[in-house]
Amino acid sequence: MRLDQYLVEKGLAKSRTWAKQLILEGKICTNGYILSKPSLEIKGVLLESLEQNLTLIPKRFISRAGQKLWHYLEKYPIDCYNKVILDVGSSTGGFAQVLLEKGAMRVICVDVGKDQLDPSLKTHPQIELHERCDIRYFKTSTMHDLLTCDVSFISLHLLLKTLLPLSRRYLLLFKPQFEVGRFVKRNKRGVVMDFNATRQCLENFIKEAQGYGLKVMRIEESGLKGKEGNVEFFIDLQR
Repeated sequence: MRLDQYLVEKGLAKSRTWAKQLILEGKICTNGYILSKPSLEIKGVLLESLEQNLTLIPKRFISRAGQKLWHYLEKYPIDCYNKVILDVGSSTGGFAQVLLEKGAMRVICVDVGKDQLDPSLKTHPQIELHERCDIRYFKTSTMHDLLTCDVSFISLHLLLKTLLPLSRRYLLLFKPQFEVGRFVKRNKRGVVMDFNATRQCLENFIKEAQGYGLKVMRIEESGLKGKEGNVEFFIDLQR
């Protein structure tokens, strides 16, 4: 049985069209994993998992980034309650929204862009916004309880040294499309097709982080792919 049909039969969607929309929006989850293919065959272990732990996510996220972070933290909780968190590459505020929902006392949003943060967050009393600000030139004396990072069009290698003094705990989103270089094979949408290159870049980054004395707490594939279909990874580091 297909996933979309399963949702209809269980009464979670009124039609297969409705079920397909829920699936493509990343709202069907089991044991922390997002099920993103309407045609996914439901049988065996997966069927057992769905019967025991199927989650239909009702909330609307500001962005896909928020969905990615929410699913990661549901599976691997990081204590955000009453914490001061620095969000690098805040963009529309997907990460910031989730961090506030998880109890953050204050979220400092830093982004090189302007007028991107969702209006609901721009006026939020617990948000401190720094627009048109490259994190490499961000000045602060605060030691943040947690640093989250979701950046595009720049490699994490170029930022790691800058991030080190800003926190002791880091949750970074590793995006292969901005790490492997221009000459690695991609499809028409820019999705990296050379998985060996992705693995090598990820390993190199981890070695660099360890060289700075950071402990790798976890490396986990994001439950939701990038917008064009790239497989991305959360890297949890601590010092």
